[in-house]
Amino acid sequence: MLLLACSVAKPVNYSFQDNKNSLHPQFLIYHDSETNSKLYFQIFTEDILYSRVNVSEKFSSKIKLQFIAYNENRKEVIDSGSLVISDKYLKDKKLKIDTNFSFLFPKSKKGFIDLKVVDVNRNREFYKTIKIDKLNDYNRQFYIIKDANNQLLYNDFFFKGQSIFIQSEFNIQKLYAKNINASFPLSPPPFSKSYQPIFNSTNSVCKELNFNSQKLISYLLPDEGFVFFQLDTLSSQGFTLFNFQEGYPNLTNADQLIPPLRYLTTKEEFSSLVSSSDSKLAVDQYWLSKASSKERARNLIRIYYSRVEFANKLFSCHLEGWKTDRGLISIIFGPPSYVTNNRNAETWIYGDENNMNSLKFIFENKMNPFTTNDFILKRNYAYKNPWYRAVDSWRNGKVYLLK
Repeated sequence: MLLLACSVAKPVNYSFQDNKNSLHPQFLIYHDSETNSKLYFQIFTEDILYSRVNVSEKFSSKIKLQFIAYNENRKEVIDSGSLVISDKYLKDKKLKIDTNFSFLFPKSKKGFIDLKVVDVNRNREFYKTIKIDKLNDYNRQFYIIKDANNQLLYNDFFFKGQSIFIQSEFNIQKLYAKNINASFPLSPPPFSKSYQPIFNSTNSVCKELNFNSQKLISYLLPDEGFVFFQLDTLSSQGFTLFNFQEGYPNLTNADQLIPPLRYLTTKEEFSSLVSSSDSKLAVDQYWLSKASSKERARNLIRIYYSRVEFANKLFSCHLEGWKTDRGLISIIFGPPSYVTNNRNAETWIYGDENNMNSLKFIFENKMNPFTTNDFILKRNYAYKNPWYRAVDSWRNGKVYLLK
């Protein structure tokens, strides 16, 4: 099995709707025993190709999933394998494909699992590396979370008034749910000075949750704020579920279309948009003022907000994905050509990876009590010209896509 190492530049897996026929699988690790862990896998059927050889056959898909689990220094392969997932339909296909499998991984260890997903019919590939933490039982991999309909929560966000069930196979007696109300600013331009958000949880309400005899907790999530689950309230460690706007990560109403325009607008333009009594009309008029035709305006709207939604899906942390540094860059510049990953950073490359003139952005993984998905851009004044060139392109009615 050929999987690229985490320190090697590879074609981007940050797939946007600009790239048709791309794969967007979801993964979740759950430690269910001392020696084994389980990987849950989900993919929407609209992302994969169903085909048939002749009209007498059923339409079918074929997904190949390969994995290698390593120890923390990547010098030892703990487990590896592959499986093929097939699905057929005659009239209607299902919305998504779900499966899971067990792999060997010892308790009290950390490591990585490299994943490769292949849509065999379309010959499309997706790579991902996930950190494994079977040492610290406060992290989410020790808990499986489902909603009231028994559906697995792959993401770290929830909706207003949602009920969940939390399960753990280990001898964990209770959790503390800390409801935190805090707001954080969106990312400044890439050439501005770096900023560090302050994570203050003093203004919070804490509730004790006890596991029952079935090792389950039933919990009604709050209407506002996010929830930080801890084993010890004196510790700064735990896992978090975030409460963003209705319908998140998608944009479901016109009011949600205005905030992401802050990257493109002047202060006066943005103030006018925010104060408008008709959000839909205001957004439409903004894009029409930048485009030469209704058709071009519709294309700008479609691509810009598809990038916002995919930023939400990929980069959410304590902020909505579009507000993060990676969201900022991906929305304005488009998906990078290559991404180099290592343990604590990502380098995004626009252009040829060996060309010194290619545009590169380095994002460093920052310590954050609420998430491991917080990556901060190493800002540089040299980004000023590329930034304004990209913004001007959008403001002149042209989608910016840097290759």
